Order: sequence, then C-alpha cells, then structure tokens
Amino acid sequence: MTDALRKDYSIEAEPTLAEGHPQVFARAIVTPPAPPWEQVRVATLDARHGAPVPISELIHRVKRLSGWAPGRPGRFAVFYVRAKEFRTPFETSVDVDGQLVKVAFGLGGEQVRRARDGAMVLLWFVVLGALVGAGVTLAFGARAQAARRLEAAEKLGAAKLAAAQAYRRQVAQARELRTVLGRARPVGDVIGDLTWVATSKTPEARIAAVHWQGEGMAIEARGDQPPFEATDRHIERAPHPLRPGVSLWGIGPRQDLTRSSQPASRTSP
Repeated sequence: MTDALRKDYSIEAEPTLAEGHPQVFARAIVTPPAPPWEQVRVATLDARHGAPVPISELIHRVKRLSGWAPGRPGRFAVFYVRAKEFRTPFETSVDVDGQLVKVAFGLGGEQVRRARDGAMVLLWFVVLGALVGAGVTLAFGARAQAARRLEAAEKLGAAKLAAAQAYRRQVAQARELRTVLGRARPVGDVIGDLTWVATSKTPEARIAAVHWQGEGMAIEARGDQPPFEATDRHIERAPHPLRPGVSLWGIGPRQDLTRSSQPASRTSP
C-alpha cells in the first residue's frame, strides 16, 4: 500500500524529518471559483473521497495554498499519513507543486500557541460581550426609569393644569355672577340661597328659574303645589301664573322668621 501511495502521491516529506515519524504524502486540489467556505467544503470532500485507501486508515490535513479572490479557482493541498504509523504530534514541510508547505499532525508547538491565542481571543470576546450586555441593560434600565419619571411629571402637570383651569372657571363664574347680581347681594349669600333651594325643594318640585330681588328670591316652578317643604323662610305664591303651567313663588329672607314666633306661612290665591 505504501508503494501505491508513493506512485500516486509522489510528493514525499523532506529528508530532515526526524526518524520515527510517519511518511507524509500530499496532492494538490483545485476547486472552482466560489465563496471561500464553499471552496473549503469542496476541498475537504475531495480529500476524503479521493483518498487512495479507506479514509479510516489515514490521518489527513487540508491546507489552502493561495489566497481567495473572487472569480479565481481555489488551490489546496491534502496531506496524508497512515494512522497506524502515527505515534506523536509532529510538524514537517512538504513540497507541493514547487511550493514548500508546512503541515502539522497533532498539536505542535505552533498549534498550541494558536489554540492559546484563540482561547484568549474568545475570552476577550466573551468579556466584551458581557460588558456590552451590561451596558445595554443599564441603558435600557435608565431609559425605562426616565420614561417613568417623565410619565409621573406629565400626570402631575396635567393635574396642576386641571386644577388651575377649575380655579379660573370658578373665578370667571364668580365674576359673571357678580356682574349679573350687581353689588346688592354678596356672592356668599347667593350661593347660600342656591344651596337652600337645592336642599329644601320637594321631590316633586320642578324648578325652572331663580331670581333675586332685594333680600328675597323669586322662584319659577312648574305646577301649583308649593315647591319647598322648609319652614325657615316665608313662601308665597303670586296671584296669577307667570305663564301656563308655571307659577311664581316669592321666598323671603331667613330673618323674616325672627319677627314672629309663628312658623312661616304658605299662602295661595
């Protein structure tokens, strides 16, 4: 079998190879133009399927002989040694198509150094990824916290704006009420009168309008029945309806009750 390898793969290891290492045989492989990873795949398949003996009996290595370029075929070399002859890792140089190529079987010193460098690079990427991930996490956390603070500030601003608008409406309403009433009645008395109307009317009463005249009030109410049940003010209906179905009721001030020990009377026409 060794003679067959020598005949078909007539490239031998250099004489400087230390005694006891297996003989290295090599051949060149040319792949069509393709992406670099595709060329490597084709060369690897060619190395396995083009072996002169079953690949299980060999140890092989595939190396690129020239750099990759778009539209240019890929040049590779495959190196074989018999598995039963391999004892310890070694490194040697083989002439392939006039090009001296260094190849190592097993982990040589250079490969150990490369593996160590690769491990350091991988560790560096892991540390860098952890730092970047931590930074991204902190950034998202800070962004979420800022968004929560902004939302709280917006809610507080909206509440303050609503309170200011309500205050302005109250001021405007008080001003309008003062304009309507003039300066004859204090606003507090008017609000007290409206509160009395709301709390003293009967459940069936339907108040249409409230008017002030001097210290008393005039109430427009639908129907003929007295619209109030309270006895702390004098209530009197006008002799004639204000309009069909609407009666006008006069409401005296509360001081009227102090003038007599009798309860306030309700009169009707």
